[in-house]
Amino acid sequence: MTFRDRTIKTKLTAILMSVGVIAVFLACIVFYVMTTNNFREAYDEDLGGLARVIGRNCEASLAFMIPDEAERVLASLSVRPSVVYAVVRDGNGKPFASYGKEPKNAGLSASSPGQVHWPGHISVHQGIEVSGNAIGSVTLVDDMRVIRKSQIAAVSMMLLAMLVSIIAAFLMVPPLQRFISDPILALSSSAERIAKERDFSLRAEKTGDDEVGRLVDSFNAMIGQIEERNAELQSSEKRFRTLVDQAVDSFFLFDTDGLIVDVNQRACDTLGYRREELLGMTVGEISPALSGFDSAEAPWGSLKPLNAVTNEGVHRRKDGTDFPVEMRVGLMDIGGQRFIMGLARDISERREAESERRKLEAQLQQAQKMEAIGVLAGGIAHDFNNILSAIIGYATLAQMKIDADTPAFRDIEQVHKASNRAADMVKQILAFSRQARQERAPVDIRMIIKEAVKLLRASIPVSIEIRQNINASSGSVLADPTQIHQILMNLCTNAYHAMREKGGVLDVSLDEARITGNDISAMLNLEPGSYLRLTVSDTGHGMDKATADRIFEPYFTTKPPGEGTGLGLSVVHGIVKSCNGHISVYSEPGLGTSFHVYLPSVGAASEGGQLGLKPLEHGTEHLLIVDDEEQIVLMEKEMLAGLGYTITACSTPEQALEAFRVCPGSYDLVITDMTMPHVMGTDLALEMLRIRPDIPVILCTGFSDLVDEKTAKSLGIREFVMKPILLTSLAGIIRKVMDEAGRHEA
Repeated sequence: MTFRDRTIKTKLTAILMSVGVIAVFLACIVFYVMTTNNFREAYDEDLGGLARVIGRNCEASLAFMIPDEAERVLASLSVRPSVVYAVVRDGNGKPFASYGKEPKNAGLSASSPGQVHWPGHISVHQGIEVSGNAIGSVTLVDDMRVIRKSQIAAVSMMLLAMLVSIIAAFLMVPPLQRFISDPILALSSSAERIAKERDFSLRAEKTGDDEVGRLVDSFNAMIGQIEERNAELQSSEKRFRTLVDQAVDSFFLFDTDGLIVDVNQRACDTLGYRREELLGMTVGEISPALSGFDSAEAPWGSLKPLNAVTNEGVHRRKDGTDFPVEMRVGLMDIGGQRFIMGLARDISERREAESERRKLEAQLQQAQKMEAIGVLAGGIAHDFNNILSAIIGYATLAQMKIDADTPAFRDIEQVHKASNRAADMVKQILAFSRQARQERAPVDIRMIIKEAVKLLRASIPVSIEIRQNINASSGSVLADPTQIHQILMNLCTNAYHAMREKGGVLDVSLDEARITGNDISAMLNLEPGSYLRLTVSDTGHGMDKATADRIFEPYFTTKPPGEGTGLGLSVVHGIVKSCNGHISVYSEPGLGTSFHVYLPSVGAASEGGQLGLKPLEHGTEHLLIVDDEEQIVLMEKEMLAGLGYTITACSTPEQALEAFRVCPGSYDLVITDMTMPHVMGTDLALEMLRIRPDIPVILCTGFSDLVDEKTAKSLGIREFVMKPILLTSLAGIIRKVMDEAGRHEA
């Protein structure tokens, strides 16, 4: 351990003792040198004086050459023990008298050539003169014992002073420690405690206003700032953690090795792990596609600071199930270390919603397509029915003029059949467009299914097995029995065509179904409630999705030319929709096809019987006929005239209105077409009723989306008739209206 690493106490002790000892030592040296020099000079001066006294006392002895006297004078030096040797020499330098023993190792003096000096001794030479003439000299040799004693005493005093200074320095350490070291140690202890406990509310104790006190103030101020910043940091971290834990997205923080270091609660809930389990796992364990974390294909391979990347992937739960996610990842630096932050959102519901949206869009497009075709169908129905009316009417007139046994009568009968087929086709067109007006009543379709299956069994080969699964407790539906029969025949015929080459199983089933709000999204425009579900399935060749999406389009068929018109399923679709039902199809190539028809369930079917055909009825009233088709006007005029009526026929509404205004009371009934140039049939009827409110009016139309039977009768029109009209039907309607008008008049 170096001196720098020692404690302040040790440093203070060492410094004080060193400074004290050095100071005392230097002072003692200076004192010693000065004292020794002064004492030496005084000693030399004293010894020189003694030599002069000896010399004067020996002048007579030298002058009279009395050595004994000189010896006696030298013997007086015994009172000074330090003088170990003395010698008196005559003028020739020869010893005259001596005292003591001459020291050994004598040498020539460097300061006085020719003189002798003794190492470790002081020698003094003093000449002896009489009347200015040198007669001899005296030499005193001192062993400096007095000087050495004084030196020893000085050194002893110096050592004693050094010892005293060391003791004084050691005794001064505690007070210095109390005022300097202890406050610093207390500050250090406070800093260690704050660092260990991370309690920034602690403060160091101040003991004075000196430099250490100012240091304590600065330290406490610094801790106060750290406390404020720590509080702000904790608050910010708490807000961040709260936001992260309450986020709707899963939060992940992982290092550049793919090791997860932090997650939020949403991530734990989504993946099914506890937080402790996720920490320490790798990204590849929750996202198998990212097992090659360092690969160039990794979504963060091109990440740069402030440049987040969004991509879609798959996460795996703890139970092993996968789910799609959208993940946004970005780089961030924490404490100088680079991490990757990711936000993952479960997009399972979004994928399902998108799939459902595409399905609904397809259904809506199909519905819009059918609606558009329905508008087209309604547009041509009027003109086509007018043509059929003329054909059927004139054929009827021709038959009335010839015998039934003639070939011509039979040929005209074929015209009737063809015309009736054409009329049925128009009805089918209007049915799939949901614009046909059908008389509907509660129908128990179980018997209709059984009759249809019985009819099919006689017409399809035995290689096709027919199975029935009819729920005996099924209710009724509000429909036309003929339409229900048409639905069954179309669906079963299609199933037969799908299996006629290899055979198979035709399955017809009927059961009850309850549609809830959760099922509505899969069945466009279908209200919740009770339904009868008719299912027709086959084990034939099936069809792909592209074909299944188009099968309800009119004139679309997969059959060879001459085997189908493409209207069968279109008509079925129209009938089902007109009954407020729904039809769907499921098929896969090679696995067969299933049609599901949902029809609203109602009460029990009516037990009333059907009305029989009435005989051809005649009359004598005056009828006003209005139609813009010249052929129809002439045909109706001839037909009704043959029944005994008086007929006034007009080919324009303006002509008819003018004739009516001239003599309104001469007419008993008005028969007018609906769609005519310039003036509609309803407007013509209203104007005639304004002129004569009691006039009966029959409104005929091939098709019109502007008026129906209910609307017509609300305007005062007695009957609303759809073309083409058979003579027997028209005769009965005229007679019914005339009879009712007569009862009203009565």
